Amino acid sequence: MESTRNWQQKTLSTFPLFSRLPVEIRNQIWKTSLAPRIVKWMRMEDENIFEVPSKTLPLLSVNRESREAAFFYGEYRKVSADPRTMYFSPIIDYLLFDPGWIDLVGHANVSRLDPINTLLPELSNIRNIMVHPNYTEERKIPTALFENLRSLQRVLVAVDEKMIGAQRKHMVATVYDIDKYFMFTAKQRIPDIKRPYIAVGCVGWVGAERHRWHHPSEDHRRLVAVFDNEDQMAEHAVSLRDEEWKYVQERFKKGRPNSILKFRQTTGDSGRQSLSSSLGSSAAQPPSYSEPPIMQVTDSAEAESSTQDGTLYARNKRPRVDGDFQGLQTVNSESDEELPGYDQIS
Repeated sequence: MESTRNWQQKTLSTFPLFSRLPVEIRNQIWKTSLAPRIVKWMRMEDENIFEVPSKTLPLLSVNRESREAAFFYGEYRKVSADPRTMYFSPIIDYLLFDPGWIDLVGHANVSRLDPINTLLPELSNIRNIMVHPNYTEERKIPTALFENLRSLQRVLVAVDEKMIGAQRKHMVATVYDIDKYFMFTAKQRIPDIKRPYIAVGCVGWVGAERHRWHHPSEDHRRLVAVFDNEDQMAEHAVSLRDEEWKYVQERFKKGRPNSILKFRQTTGDSGRQSLSSSLGSSAAQPPSYSEPPIMQVTDSAEAESSTQDGTLYARNKRPRVDGDFQGLQTVNSESDEELPGYDQIS
């Protein structure tokens, strides 16, 4: 397996014969290379603000053919030019926003401003959206009128991958709210509306960023999984916990963390040498719990000189108490209690 992985890394880095492939095959390769991105959208002071991760459209900078193929298959639209040019594909990318949640009772038929109208008609053919969940215990309806997006095919409730254990009940409840919204509220306005696919969208880091503690300022998380029910989310939480536990085990097999190494380089070996010289041969055989070590002191004056207040000499004069420590409990290294599940986090 290792040799196969190395072979793939060497061959996939460059492919000089790509230009000799038929144009139909090259176009299919360009099309397959267009991965869905998560583009954040918000309304601020009557203006649409988009947040698009940088360097997520490499086809636009490969060559002229790849750029033309990207605009043809992705139908990318320019959504912002400040501080940099940002593109959004209404047929591939996911538009992430807060739809706003209001009470179901007493507000269902109240006319309200729809933020989606500000996206029309330029982005009227949006197919995929992601929305922030309703974290309350009450049933609510979205402020945004989803039915105005007539090409809508997918509605995903966004959740961070590491929070699916603690928040899965809110995610499932939000899916229920959106489903009822399309079946009743939206259907009253547009009788022939088609219900899109509604599920939970799990957002997480991929590649080298997956197991890092600190991430760059830009949010480069991607859609890593889609769940239809709570059981699937629970299974993914367990698999994620196992994955992180295995990563920690493999990380410590390769060597100690850099923080420990840097600490040792800073302090040096002086502390270790002084400790080993003071303990002498007793450091070679660590004492057991049942027999606490007694340091041999030949002279009271020598003992008092080793410590300023003479506490070491007084400790050696205390009577020994035979027996084991009954209060100590051994820890099983394979126990699941060392790595609590996400659903146990309050």
